[in-house]
Amino acid sequence: MAAGTLNKMKPARVTAPIELVPRDRAHRGNHQPSLVVLVGREEVLGQIDATLAGGARLLTVVGPPGIGKTRVVSACLDRLGPQYARKGGAFFCDLSQARTELDLLFAVASVVGDRSDLHLPHGELAARLAELLGQAGPALLVLDNFEQLIAAAHVVPALCRAAPQLRVLVTSRERLLVDGEIVIELPPLVCPSDATETSAVTLFLTRVREAGGVVEDRAAVAEIVRRLEGIPLAIELAAARTRVLSPTELARRLAEGHGVLAQVRRRVAGHQATLEGTLEWSWNLLTVDEQAALAACSVFAGPFSIAFAERVLGEGAVDLLGALRDKSLVHAEEGGRLGLYVSIREFAAGKLDAEREQVARLAHAEVYAEAARRFAVARSLQDDTPGGLPYAALRGEKENLVAALAFVRALPAPRLQAELAGALALLLALPGEQCAAELDAALLALPERDVEARAYALFARQGVHNSLGHYAACQADLETLRAMPVAPGLRVLALVFQGIQLRYQGFARRAWACHAEAEQELARLALPRLRAMNDACMGRLQCDFGDVAKARELNERAYGACEAVGDLWLGGLALANLAQLEQERQSFDRARSLLEQALARLRDAGEMHYEAIYASVCGDLLFELGELDDARRWYAHGARFLGRFLTHRQTAVLHAAAAALEARVGDDGAAQRHLAIARAGAAQVENPVVRLVVELHAESVELSRAGARERGALVERATTRLAALQREGDDAAIAAASLDVRFAMRMLTRTLEGAPSGACTLRVARGGLWFTVGPAERVDLGRRGALRRLLVALCERHTTDPDTGASVDALVAIGWPGERVLVEAAATRVRVAIATLRRHGLRQVLLTRDDGYLIDPAVRLEWS
Repeated sequence: MAAGTLNKMKPARVTAPIELVPRDRAHRGNHQPSLVVLVGREEVLGQIDATLAGGARLLTVVGPPGIGKTRVVSACLDRLGPQYARKGGAFFCDLSQARTELDLLFAVASVVGDRSDLHLPHGELAARLAELLGQAGPALLVLDNFEQLIAAAHVVPALCRAAPQLRVLVTSRERLLVDGEIVIELPPLVCPSDATETSAVTLFLTRVREAGGVVEDRAAVAEIVRRLEGIPLAIELAAARTRVLSPTELARRLAEGHGVLAQVRRRVAGHQATLEGTLEWSWNLLTVDEQAALAACSVFAGPFSIAFAERVLGEGAVDLLGALRDKSLVHAEEGGRLGLYVSIREFAAGKLDAEREQVARLAHAEVYAEAARRFAVARSLQDDTPGGLPYAALRGEKENLVAALAFVRALPAPRLQAELAGALALLLALPGEQCAAELDAALLALPERDVEARAYALFARQGVHNSLGHYAACQADLETLRAMPVAPGLRVLALVFQGIQLRYQGFARRAWACHAEAEQELARLALPRLRAMNDACMGRLQCDFGDVAKARELNERAYGACEAVGDLWLGGLALANLAQLEQERQSFDRARSLLEQALARLRDAGEMHYEAIYASVCGDLLFELGELDDARRWYAHGARFLGRFLTHRQTAVLHAAAAALEARVGDDGAAQRHLAIARAGAAQVENPVVRLVVELHAESVELSRAGARERGALVERATTRLAALQREGDDAAIAAASLDVRFAMRMLTRTLEGAPSGACTLRVARGGLWFTVGPAERVDLGRRGALRRLLVALCERHTTDPDTGASVDALVAIGWPGERVLVEAAATRVRVAIATLRRHGLRQVLLTRDDGYLIDPAVRLEWS
């Protein structure tokens, strides 16, 4: 396709571009405001608000199932979430599927937004999570459904100690029994002694009205809620029965069944018995077929589609699900899916005998294995159009995939095991080492004759090895796949991915050879999507090589092929390649437009992983444009997404660039944190591209924070290195074939251009009312008391003891006299203040040393 064709093409579908400066990136959190009216909980909400405002760090809301714990804490997030989201974050973490301490840490990391280190040993993962929360600032974390994790309760106070500004709100059926815990027992709603309206009656009437019903007999309602003892879930289930039963009839039936409830209450203490009795009563109102359907639905570990339920429930599933939905035993989820509340699921599971459970679980595993199989075919580009469940849709089935895998693992069903494990690996839905272990076990169990299943499992495992930085194992799996007697398309797929892995490692010429061979093979095959991917890969390599014409031709050809079949994922990758090409050519407006289009397609396709990668590219573009605040937001956005996957290469490259940016704006603390993450990621992979990128950005950080005495040597070292990268040698060859390395070189060059050539003069007004650095304009600090006091103290130390830094404790006492501040909060205050002074002009003057902060000893200080 000729150059420029991209602009003339009419896409098959219109996708709204994503702005590179989204408006809501300043808010951190995952909570969505509830659409359900909370009834009768104003008092307890006020109690929780007051407890948190009074300084409580760990508050546990306890109560039986069905008492409304989740709705109460969700309402707390509705009220308090926005103020925390503008600071450190407001997060809701559902622990219903967690069973171990590692599960708990993994679940919290997934909502806080960074899983980049989940492959680390248990203890290091806990330390990493504590570090993330400690850096977040004021944050509110809700841990919902904790009761099955009581043995891991010690993790919660440990997180609170590591993050002094963190508040944790827990829901559980049991107390955590840990230090610092404040417990609020959630009582039942108030029931009336007569026909007056109380919170329990209000809830019943509200739900009846929402269902379109009308209540005339208030006395019957009072009787109903009394019989149900004010348990919200029981009341809501009862209210749903008014679709077919009047309140009077409902009260009568409850009264007739009261002997059963009383009997349960004597066997089991507390409100748990009441809920069991209510659920038992609801169960007894079902037909035999409805009972069987509800019991079978209990095998779904999370929300499910009607199509999948039909495979498990069999004939009449739609009508049965409709009946269960009408009785509020099944509820609607996003995207038209259905679900069971945990208490109902557990109750229903208890009604499933061993034989029927085996049949239902096998049907459940088979339907999800079939979905996994279709996804693997689509992901390996063996079909003409994007088929099967999209990436995001299947990732939403993670709980069901995990449950199905756990079931088939104990069966002689190696193919199902391989298909389910392969899907979880392709989705990067589990920690990398766990995915690799699952696939190792599946491949070990699969017979050699099941060639196709083994091929897809190998393809999935090579991706895991790549994400973990195990390049040799990745290439070994691809070589094995190429040698197998499988369809030619799968062998060519392995060849294409060999090229991708070689480019990741910096071996661009070898990568080109793989893609060129694949191009010859694809000319004989009818695999348009795989050919489009290969074209995009070759186009990216030509971007790396700097051949503008070939890069445009290949990427535009790939884009056209993808648009023709509606493949948003691959089309987005081709556009992103072109954007990076335009950025290197300094055509920034064109690069911005292409990136917006690429991100829109990736988001519409639900490709979170690739969206995160190109969010980092957006950060690079805005960094180079000098739009530093927006660049920082895009780096943070990319880091949150990449943290959910195990991608050491991309994580290291992103955080290295973010470190250079933070150093540029004067936030040395943030720069060092990003640099530490980048170096940790680079240490996990033997990758010369990553090594060079991290080293070059690290030099930018060193230059930005260096004093005049050190700066000369650093400038000379950086200048020499940049010159060497443009001549000959292994590193020069890598730089010549890597956009990432050349971007880091450009940013280091800009840092060199901005570095002062010698010692400067700092003029400060008495009292720190203003200052100037060299010929720069005066900076007024008249209304910034803490900054004035800190500047004066640092200048006085520069006069009396120029080579010694001022500690955080000393600066806190000077900047905020008389205030009692926690150690971690004190360090944050000082860091922010120093970063602010640097942004206002003291970037090359204020230094950070091991002993604290100081004015560069080489600076000439003049008091005015």
